[in-house]
Amino acid sequence: MMQRSRTRYLVVIGLVVLVGFFIRAASLDAQSLWRDEVDALRFSTAPWSEMVANFTRPGWNGPLYYLLLRGWIAPTGTSEYALRFFSLLFGVLCGPLMYVVGRRLLRPSVGIISALLVTTSPYLVWYSQEVKMYTLVLALALLAVYSLRRAIEGDGWWWWATQIAATSLALYSHILAALLVPVQVLLAVAWWPQARERWRGGLISLACLTLPYLPLAVWQAPLALQARDTGFHPYSLQQMIVILLNGWSTGIEGWGGSWAAALTGLLAASGLFASGALSTPSSDSKRQVERLPQLRHRMALFIWLTIPLFGIWLISLRQPLFTDRYLIWTSPAFYLLVALALTSFATAEHWSRWIFVPLVGIILVVNGTNLWRQGTIAIKSDFRSAAAYVAGYQQATTSKGPPADEVEPNENLDSRTVASAPFPFDDLIIFQIPYGRYTFDYYFPIEMYPHAEGLYTNHQGPDGEYRMSEELAARQMMAVTDEHDTAWLVATEVPMWDERGLVKQWLDNHAGRVAEAHFKRVDVYRYDLDDR
Repeated sequence: MMQRSRTRYLVVIGLVVLVGFFIRAASLDAQSLWRDEVDALRFSTAPWSEMVANFTRPGWNGPLYYLLLRGWIAPTGTSEYALRFFSLLFGVLCGPLMYVVGRRLLRPSVGIISALLVTTSPYLVWYSQEVKMYTLVLALALLAVYSLRRAIEGDGWWWWATQIAATSLALYSHILAALLVPVQVLLAVAWWPQARERWRGGLISLACLTLPYLPLAVWQAPLALQARDTGFHPYSLQQMIVILLNGWSTGIEGWGGSWAAALTGLLAASGLFASGALSTPSSDSKRQVERLPQLRHRMALFIWLTIPLFGIWLISLRQPLFTDRYLIWTSPAFYLLVALALTSFATAEHWSRWIFVPLVGIILVVNGTNLWRQGTIAIKSDFRSAAAYVAGYQQATTSKGPPADEVEPNENLDSRTVASAPFPFDDLIIFQIPYGRYTFDYYFPIEMYPHAEGLYTNHQGPDGEYRMSEELAARQMMAVTDEHDTAWLVATEVPMWDERGLVKQWLDNHAGRVAEAHFKRVDVYRYDLDDR
């Protein structure tokens, strides 16, 4: 009977893994790369000496991820699909990791449901399809917590070693994974009746974790204490909670809105008080362990969920630092609480057990709808289509195709459909903001072409007056466009660089606009400079 039950759970978790892979792989390249992803490619292909120096460089985040990505790129290449597949692997791995964590901390049914929630979470799928370190950190955090639990249960010294290794790797994959250390200390306190018997292992583990962190701590501590402008919005604690709840409940697109977030939030809150789903740890443990009081199970999940958020909020009082993806590794505690509440309904002996299936159904419908929207609607800056439009327009002017003034933007246009063979390109391309050039270049089939940085016009003096006047901007634009007959303006996130729009204003006033196209977060304009 026990063997049959174990086989059933293995089959179910195998299906969860397959589903997780399919929903991530099916739309892996649906979105254009955005600047942070192209940065990951740039950083991972930097010279070796620079990459090694990044491990101790102040303010540098994720050096280990870029090093691992470099090794991944060598055999797989730099296509969108290949780059993002690295994150997909860790995203899929989080499903079975979530199962073993839920099974160990609570019971197998909670592990299955929480694994299903993680597998179908639009939020986690989104970051499984991004060339960043977030699913790597999430997988390492799950492994660290699971290993800590196994070590505290007395299952062998190698679990202490695994916990130390997973935590150390997380620290060098993202700066704020440093908060995983105090979380684990508090988890040991929550599990104190057992942790007390392994205090030596815990003390050695804590000592080991400080050693690889010392190079980072040398510069992180001063940075964390000083007040400075970081470019992040100064969110209140309440706003942070709402942002996390919305993201973890509905993903990036947010279909379902506040009612879907309220539903999962209420389920997570009720999970703190659920009792029917809590029981003795799984019977397949190497040896029977004492049953932890139910309060300690809830306390452990509450610690995992709240301590990192509280830590970032405290830091943000002096230097705003909050971005929801930085706390992606705390989302498992949220999904475990939701699964705990759902399981308590399923195991209840009264009418409430009948609401289990409808609740799961609602969550899966919300997840499925948002997954579909994330895979079919342009959300990230669409440099792929912008580069394709510019290249296609230029090909039309240098071939026997349609006249240049008849070229129209095509919402289905893809840079992969534009010929990659070199063709003449002498037009000046002005990038506003200048950083957009890196993403544009990833898709543009011409390596060398005339380009210029858009003017930075936002700098203000102590009196609030702009230091860049319209007259000065005009003189600089004349110098930038000198010796060119035609110019393109590729505009994205313009307010952070030119909130008055002086660059485009000058081009509109002193040149003839002959074409334009508008894509998600990217606008493209072509100007005839003979009208100057």
